[in-house]
Amino acid sequence: MKKYIFYISIFVSLILSSCSKDYFDINQNPNTATEPAVTTNLLLPTALHNTGFMYGTTGAATARWMGMWTRGGDYGPNNEEESYDITTNFGTSTVQWANWYNFTFDYVVLEKKALATGQNIYAAIAKTMKTVAFMNLVDQFNNVPYSKAFDLDNNILPAYDKGPAIYKDLFAQLDAALVLLNTAVVGKDFDITNADIMYKGNIVYWKRFINTQRLKLILRLVNTGTTVINPTTEMAKITSDGYIGTSPLDAATVDPGYVKANNTAQISQQNPFWDTYKADVAGTAFDRFNRANNFALTLLKSTTNDIRYQYYYDKATTPLGGNLWAGMPYGYPSIAGLPSSANTSGVGGPGLAKSYSQGQWILTTIESKFLQAEAIARGLITGGGTPQIALDNAIRESFNWLGVTNAAVEANNYIASAPVAYTKVSGAVNGNSADIDVIIKQKYLSMIGISNFEPWTDYRRIGSAGLIAFYAPCFSVNASAAGKLIPHRFRYPQREYNFNTSNVAAEGDPNPQSSKIFWAK
Repeated sequence: MKKYIFYISIFVSLILSSCSKDYFDINQNPNTATEPAVTTNLLLPTALHNTGFMYGTTGAATARWMGMWTRGGDYGPNNEEESYDITTNFGTSTVQWANWYNFTFDYVVLEKKALATGQNIYAAIAKTMKTVAFMNLVDQFNNVPYSKAFDLDNNILPAYDKGPAIYKDLFAQLDAALVLLNTAVVGKDFDITNADIMYKGNIVYWKRFINTQRLKLILRLVNTGTTVINPTTEMAKITSDGYIGTSPLDAATVDPGYVKANNTAQISQQNPFWDTYKADVAGTAFDRFNRANNFALTLLKSTTNDIRYQYYYDKATTPLGGNLWAGMPYGYPSIAGLPSSANTSGVGGPGLAKSYSQGQWILTTIESKFLQAEAIARGLITGGGTPQIALDNAIRESFNWLGVTNAAVEANNYIASAPVAYTKVSGAVNGNSADIDVIIKQKYLSMIGISNFEPWTDYRRIGSAGLIAFYAPCFSVNASAAGKLIPHRFRYPQREYNFNTSNVAAEGDPNPQSSKIFWAK
């Protein structure tokens, strides 16, 4: 059945691609693109797979900015990225903008069709996953088209909504999703157990995802006080079902039945992360560009009881001096004598790229537990143990998730002997800056290559002197980056200036060095 769903997902993607290439294209109208043949059970697996694709394949630039990855020695500098001089043609931002809008179209159509037919679970999933998409868009661009983005009957060139207003509505969408789940009629959601390639229609698991997503959004807003939402009010809406990680099967992972290439054209149908950073369908190493960054690798290797670097990174295929796990700095110039890509470690380590058929993570149990640890330290979650206990459990989850041999022993050894600066918190439940820094540093070390955008988000939203000092050694050594910071945001894509000119012009010309996302410190 998984293979069937995978093939159907690809078929539906091809059908809808003509409708979702660009949300501003006058020939492509999401309001009418609800072909009767494309039913909810065909739309959902496509949409979920595409969301997994975004989490599994994009954000390499921010992984390099944040000291997790770097460029291999076989390649020349990318001066735009490595100098932090981000333009409107920056590849990462262009892809993020286009893909999140394209893929969100699937959820827009799904929600309309589900609500029209009383299929509450499908509609709830669509609403929930739209909050994921627009969270990502706001976190990278701040103000973006939202309320009119898919209303092409009346808004061919949609205006931009303010980031705070979008975030406020994301909470409302989660509220509505919960109502739909609580009023779902058994048997009404056709083929949901097969179509839902993440949770098989399990309402409790979806409530846990909503709870975790709500907590994630709340923590994004820690610097905004009550100007956008009331954190206490929003925390009270978290249901008793718990968060992702409450049970072994509730991780937000999509699995349509990935295979190598079960088609005559040999087009890859592998897990997105594997297919991008590990190997092609022939088993040949695919990504020689991204390599271990000395910043993260040194932090891990210098801690004698942290073996996780062997799971985040591959062994060098041609090691120098027997150094099997080797990295490079970020932003180095092209000069003779540098180690080649073969001399350094790839980023598809065995803890991340386990199999071409593995499910693709969206929100991991690791991230969920670190979100809870931070919330406990801030006093947002009560009765969940001390901040230190929550932090230790999050670290243990990292070792388990990566598949570290003797994970429990290795994790406990690390917790017991790692530098105090990384692992110990005061225990005060008051949002103590030093305690939050500790949690965020450990979160960084526990999610290398897993969530390439999350460390960038944490760096920008926390903004403490301690974290800025922690990340300083990972800054680009490109000469043109001197005196600059890791960008606060992306510029709007050039295609917006070409086609949606007046609306994007109203946003001014945001400078990534000075213009911040509304929630940033």
